[in-house]
Amino acid sequence: MASTTINEVPKGVVPFSEAVKITRLDSHTYAANISQSFLIGTVPNGGYSSSLILQAASMHLPTQPDFLTSHFEFLNRTEAGPAIIVIEDVKLGRQLSTIHATLYQGPQFQTSPLWIPPPSSKQRQKAAKISGYLIMTDLSRERGLSLHTGFTLSPSPPPPRPDFAALENNTDKDKNWKLMTFPPDNGFGRVQCLSNCVYYVPRRKQEAKSIFDGWVRLSCNENITDQALGYVVDCWPYIVEAYRPTSRKEGAVGEGDFKFGHGSVFWYPTCVMNIEVKKSLGKQGTRWLQMRVASKQIRNGRLDLEVILLDASGDLVALSSHVNLVLGGERNTAGRETSRRDGKL
Repeated sequence: MASTTINEVPKGVVPFSEAVKITRLDSHTYAANISQSFLIGTVPNGGYSSSLILQAASMHLPTQPDFLTSHFEFLNRTEAGPAIIVIEDVKLGRQLSTIHATLYQGPQFQTSPLWIPPPSSKQRQKAAKISGYLIMTDLSRERGLSLHTGFTLSPSPPPPRPDFAALENNTDKDKNWKLMTFPPDNGFGRVQCLSNCVYYVPRRKQEAKSIFDGWVRLSCNENITDQALGYVVDCWPYIVEAYRPTSRKEGAVGEGDFKFGHGSVFWYPTCVMNIEVKKSLGKQGTRWLQMRVASKQIRNGRLDLEVILLDASGDLVALSSHVNLVLGGERNTAGRETSRRDGKL
């Protein structure tokens, strides 16, 4: 990855607000354009694509613009280019409203960006890429009982929060946290998506291979908003990489017949992602978020991810849980019009 100063926007990165721009077509239909900046191989990051849905949902219910919870299922691979988001009002309420949103893409979008597949058709089933249920509300109007639970990150809390002034001044001299850099891309394209964030990690080692602690901000220098949380909770699905042999001289790792070595290329697509917002970031958003990503089990090509986000004050911002697959990189780059088996996760 080419070296840049900490506040310099990396080449190819677009402002996040531009990448999630939504256009209303009618009362329940919205147009989007999935940015190439968030590609992993040939497939856009699932959390980023979910942020497009979060943005459309906020536009759809202007009196309840905040999502309290979201549940996303990734049905088919997305691609860079036009997309349509269709929202169904499941239950509208004074305090909470439930909506169902589907993001569609297909070859028809290349000639007709406003095309929507006919209901109950095979075309619609194939064009449906992401399906989500969201509970919408206005978090600024929340009122109710609050109690202190004494929650802390466990096990082994990370080092104290960094000196943000040192980080912003491009010094990278915080005594506990260092700027994370990435090796040159191996041709798979993962670094392109990673370039959308700046990561700081402990100067000491991570507490365990199955845990990732860090501070993160958007490299485009915009603040992180509630709608960006879809991407942020999914920006580090790379727990498996901590187990990778550091050189070709080391033996392959893994149990049973499935092992991987130093040069193996993996893709970690998300099957299901859930997010619960604990604290709204407000219209202005926030510059930095603390992140902990942890996996309890990696088995049979599948892993769980628990993501915890906190703000600079230590307040809990969001909780997220994921189910991810561990697939060979060829599954990402396979032709999209080959077989039914290759075209889906």
